[in-house]
Amino acid sequence: MPRRTLVGTRVAITGGTYGIGKEAALAFLAAGADVAIGDADAGKVRAITAHFNRIHGADTVGLPLEVTDDVRFAEFLSTAERRLGGLDVVVNAADIEPTGSFLMESWQESDRQIDTNLRAVIIGSRLAGLRFAEQGHGHIVNIGSAIGVTAALGAAVYCATKHAVVGLGTALHRGLAEQGVLVSTITPGYAPDPEAVADAIVDCVEYRRGGLVVVPPTGWFRTAMPDPAQLRHTMRRMLGIM
Repeated sequence: MPRRTLVGTRVAITGGTYGIGKEAALAFLAAGADVAIGDADAGKVRAITAHFNRIHGADTVGLPLEVTDDVRFAEFLSTAERRLGGLDVVVNAADIEPTGSFLMESWQESDRQIDTNLRAVIIGSRLAGLRFAEQGHGHIVNIGSAIGVTAALGAAVYCATKHAVVGLGTALHRGLAEQGVLVSTITPGYAPDPEAVADAIVDCVEYRRGGLVVVPPTGWFRTAMPDPAQLRHTMRRMLGIM
């Protein structure tokens, strides 16, 4: 039976109806946290929230969210904060996957990746950071990727967005610590197991781990020092491209 180590922790998760976001919500619920999930598909939010509540006996909050709209993102966080009685953690998990060759990818497909994978993370980090700095504590968790450090063929724009997320997280980890705000950047390896990534997210919150956290495909994870040269070395070693 999972240890309920995060009872009383209030968590808001974007992209909470699919992939890593959904698994993170389940992992936080299993650890006893109070959870609010957001997604643009209101029907899917209702269905997933009802499913969570059936299997965990919890009162998960499901809310509409457009992550690329700063006003609606702020409304999501405000409503989550009110419904949960406060907010301790924000997980920016919404993500658009690579769509193929850089030369063949449409402008619309590129824009969707940039908006969701980068712009939304900046919006969420800023809005959460303002709240957390004011209250003197809080934890922001962003989802990067191993190919956001090493790059990969056939995913140029996606790599660019994840490179930026890693850089953003490194800067925020250093810049917000004095205000009581922890920032973690989770970097899954190639074809990651969403459950292993979710475990890494919960581990970061439970043990207050900031900085870059590597999650190779095996599911094993560790915290890495946020030094650019060390990050490159770590990722190359993990992915076997030394």
